[in-house]
Amino acid sequence: MIRRRIQPFAALALTLLRLGAALALFGVCVTYWDSSRARTEFNALPDYDFAAAAETERASGHYSEALLIVAAGLDVQTGEGRAALLTAQAQIEAERDNLLRRLREVGHGALTGNGDSAEALGGAVAADLLVIGDVRDLVIQSANALRGEPTDGVIVALSAIGLATTFTPTADAGVAVLKFARRVGAIGEAFAARLVRLARRSLESRDVGELGRVADDAARLATAAQPAAALKILKLVDGPETLHRVADFAQRPGGAFALWLGRERGVKWLSTAGTVGDDWLLRAARHGEAGIDFLGRHGTTLLRPHPLLGLIKSVYRGTLPTLLLALLGDHADALLGLAAGWLLFECSMLVLRLRGIRRARHAVQDANT
Repeated sequence: MIRRRIQPFAALALTLLRLGAALALFGVCVTYWDSSRARTEFNALPDYDFAAAAETERASGHYSEALLIVAAGLDVQTGEGRAALLTAQAQIEAERDNLLRRLREVGHGALTGNGDSAEALGGAVAADLLVIGDVRDLVIQSANALRGEPTDGVIVALSAIGLATTFTPTADAGVAVLKFARRVGAIGEAFAARLVRLARRSLESRDVGELGRVADDAARLATAAQPAAALKILKLVDGPETLHRVADFAQRPGGAFALWLGRERGVKWLSTAGTVGDDWLLRAARHGEAGIDFLGRHGTTLLRPHPLLGLIKSVYRGTLPTLLLALLGDHADALLGLAAGWLLFECSMLVLRLRGIRRARHAVQDANT
């Protein structure tokens, strides 16, 4: 008899416990609503028209940028879109590879260290690797000084250390890239001052390790990005730390394109969002300017982790958390719907339990009367 009376209340207690859990889960999921909405809006952005953008750059004679866009498009597109990009790539390379123009640009780069094409940069780098470039630059800077014209401390310092010390082949190429970038105005004053200090310390200590690492990063960036795009990215770099971050990111498929497209916003994002934001920058670039703009306005919201993240990390280890976290990010709306459904179900069960207890009480009262 006692057991029969207690059983409805035990069932009610269990229902209340489940209701509390459902309410807690629903409340946690609701706090992620704005992030979920932002992700939905982001994914709905139209894809970047790589072929049209490459054609625009080709028509303007910007072959490096056009090829960078094509390479990024080939990483993500299939079917007809990929076929159109391959056709565009062949046309761009055919125009770029005009023999007479290439020879003229290579010669101009080797003699003056200036230019805005891949060939000019190649000529300048080749001259520097043969030491001819370092001598050339010191002669030019000395002539400027004798005429009372401004000289460039970065070029003087890097040329002097190029003559006085030995770098690795990659670092030698990187030094040439840095000098070329400085000549065409692609290195700002803050970064230039850092380079001069590094070069002077290297000359004094005969240790080129730190400067060599900066040069390696410059070479990696120039290799990952087309030359004209690499110079535009370098213009946004304010120091060796940023250059290292940018060079690392540029190694990823589509990384150099994302930096070129994002410009100041892309480099700033890398500096502030941390490595967790790298994938978001790559994804944003696939939506073109609209994606980069959206990332700039809603990036903090997109980066916000799901509230269940901490619980998952505290309970599980290994690969399972990675899978669960991916599901949380991609299916947050579905999880919110399930939590709402569970909450509604438990509310219904609570109503039924209370009605059952009320009916039982009435039955007892009727029996007693």
